[in-house]
Amino acid sequence: MKHFRFLIFISALFAASYLHAQETLKGVVVDYKTNNPLPFATVIANNNTSTITDVEGKFQLQQDESINTVRISYIGYKSQIVNIVSNKFLTITLVEHTEALNEVVVQTNQNEANRIIKEAISRKKINNPVDVLNTYNYNSYSKLLITADKDSINGSIDSIFKVKRKGLKFKKIDSTNYNVKNILEKSHLYIIEKASNFLYSKHRGKRENILGTRMAGFKKPIYEVLALEMQSFSFYNNRYKVFGTEFISPLSKQSLKTYNFRILDTIQEQNRKGYMIHYFPKKGKETVALKGVLFIDAETFAIQKSISQLHATIDIQALQNYTYFPKQNLWFPSSNKIIVGKGENNTVVNLFGALRIATSSTMEDSTMVSTNPDDITKHLYLESETENFDIQLNEPVTIERQGTALRLMNAAPTRDEDFWENYRREPITEREKETYNVVDSIVNSGNYENKLSFIRKVMVGYVSTKYVDFDYKSLLKFNRYEGFRLGMSAITNNNFSTKYKLSAYGAYGTKDRDFKYGFSAERRLDKFDDTRIGISYKDDLVETGNLSFITDGRAFYLFEPRLFNLTQFHKIKDISTYLTHDFTPKLSSKFQISHQDVTPTFNYTFTNDGKTYDKYQVSSITASFQWNPFNTYMQTSEGKVVIENEYPQFTLQTAQALRDIFDSDLSFSKFAMRVMHEFRPLNKGKTTLLFLGGMSFGDLPITELYNTSPNQPDGELIMNRFSVAGRDSFETMYFNEFFSDRYVVLQGKHYFQRLNITPKFRPEFVLISRFAIGNISERQQHEGVDFQSLENGYLESGFEINKIFKGFGLNFMYRYGAYHLPNFDDNISLKFTYYFSLGF
Repeated sequence: MKHFRFLIFISALFAASYLHAQETLKGVVVDYKTNNPLPFATVIANNNTSTITDVEGKFQLQQDESINTVRISYIGYKSQIVNIVSNKFLTITLVEHTEALNEVVVQTNQNEANRIIKEAISRKKINNPVDVLNTYNYNSYSKLLITADKDSINGSIDSIFKVKRKGLKFKKIDSTNYNVKNILEKSHLYIIEKASNFLYSKHRGKRENILGTRMAGFKKPIYEVLALEMQSFSFYNNRYKVFGTEFISPLSKQSLKTYNFRILDTIQEQNRKGYMIHYFPKKGKETVALKGVLFIDAETFAIQKSISQLHATIDIQALQNYTYFPKQNLWFPSSNKIIVGKGENNTVVNLFGALRIATSSTMEDSTMVSTNPDDITKHLYLESETENFDIQLNEPVTIERQGTALRLMNAAPTRDEDFWENYRREPITEREKETYNVVDSIVNSGNYENKLSFIRKVMVGYVSTKYVDFDYKSLLKFNRYEGFRLGMSAITNNNFSTKYKLSAYGAYGTKDRDFKYGFSAERRLDKFDDTRIGISYKDDLVETGNLSFITDGRAFYLFEPRLFNLTQFHKIKDISTYLTHDFTPKLSSKFQISHQDVTPTFNYTFTNDGKTYDKYQVSSITASFQWNPFNTYMQTSEGKVVIENEYPQFTLQTAQALRDIFDSDLSFSKFAMRVMHEFRPLNKGKTTLLFLGGMSFGDLPITELYNTSPNQPDGELIMNRFSVAGRDSFETMYFNEFFSDRYVVLQGKHYFQRLNITPKFRPEFVLISRFAIGNISERQQHEGVDFQSLENGYLESGFEINKIFKGFGLNFMYRYGAYHLPNFDDNISLKFTYYFSLGF
């Protein structure tokens, strides 16, 4: 039971659904002669509730006492009225027309359907609310649950036996089905409610203000769950998102190359005539396309309603309704519903862009025998339903702090029942109330909320205590100068203070036998603008020639690949004070004043204006800016949270060192820029591009030059240089081979889709090419080190085969062009790669 409760808890993090307490009337519509299912047949009950069948001909209606007949119609078939005498599963057969079809049937030819779709595409600009309206705002209520039809579950306790030569040997008792069915007698498995106000301005963008949220078992909401987009606002964009994964929209520019279309029927939606058009993917396009029906207004060619379906290892059904506004002659999204359950198709899908859902027959153990083979996962499903109301079009709206897509109000998690009664479209049922009671009890008794918080910290490199988080990635590192670096790092968390943060670290190198340490103190001045002021001190080593941007946040890697091979460091004693500020949520900045004592750990002398330095002091002012124009952010009581990373992303940094300020020996200016971009064609992997450049002027010792991130250790033979490949480093460039005071790096990578060789062996193939060019003005100032310029341009290309086994892979790169070395072997880099993976 303990493991079962935990399974329910984890499932709730990724999905939820809404279900009325009434029983459902279910059935299937098939052809009388062939017994083939009839997809998207119209089913209308005598109380005027209606639905259509899915791609497998199945349907369901909410059952109540007023339903005693249903009428089924399908183009080209005779309609049939069926009497309802019980809620048993119905199998309804339709007979094909033998007489000439009417005008509607004649219009089912593909050319006519394509004509309607082309017209709908050409009118997107005048039908899409985002393009037509200057402003809109509306309130929204969502209810999400995980549940199952209790009557479909075999609730007997399962006895599991192991097949032996002499017969069956008892292994264990499995009460999962029994426990689930008992819970479902009184409640669902999980429930979430959310109330929001949506605002849109053509000049200031979109904003969702989350006014209320209630997650069973949790006092503090899970931000990622609140931000999940179950389906896109409308079909008018070129890509349509269902359950977090993008597909080509049937109204996109590529739709006629991706989908087949045919007219099913003409319909009346809100007293307006429309076409019911079935769309389904062309051969070979199944993994980037959906199946479904578009209801197209016959006059405006706008969408009246849409139905999307995906049948793979999971089944997804998504429905979106629109309401017609005569004044604006516009159809506006008014409600949506999505149902997700386990599928029977072996097609693999990737949910939320990453979470891979697949099935495999190898998972079934043929040596085990079960007395209750009923798989509970076949019955569990989630359903999410949203109702938009109080819709106002082209009325004045106010959107503060442009760039924040979601804002979680401080009072949202603590709303009382009076608030929820105002936003719920229907009263909450007793079964739903009991779901809160059951889940709250389970989570509280198991202390799961605190455990989840602990796990979330672990996944980003921290072990959390009540007031302090310890950075476990600092416990053990290795490089060729320090040897093993043993350390400890800690930072206070929000339980200590939401305004003040204290941090400290210490480390010891087993090879250089030296102790390093640092500490800092910070105060948050404004959580909305992320305005913070702080002071820090450190006595540590820094890689010589490394370019770092002070706006970069802490990146968590299980280990840092290039660190293994580093040999050349300089020691710094750095005292800094800094100020951070977000001009907008998408444009952040950091300003820093620093004073450093710099001592190279290698034999080096810098000559400048007749003076020589083997160590020196530098006082500098640095300003750094990070602009992520397409990222999605949520504003919470704890500050800004990144919901979705999008590209391109831009970083700009400038620094000025001042001579004679606090005994500074040097004066120089430095400028650096980084641009990162990604292209993600549907079902074709992804391509990443990196531009990195720097330019410096003035008194520049080697510690202020750029090394362009080399990663080739010394060694005569290829296998002597076998080590760990970096993520964006030059694998064939030897350490300390090149330094520049101005340089540009261009890198391109293409990640092919992972190969499905076996369920556990799915390697990823990556093509890589890198180019660097640079120069240095005063090479004679640097004594004791020998390095080259990059003035002729450096080239390397190769490939990676990643995730061959448990995240491990191989990297092969080849050096060519102007800096190709005479010995062929010296141009080759062969290393292993490691990309930490959660199994996605």
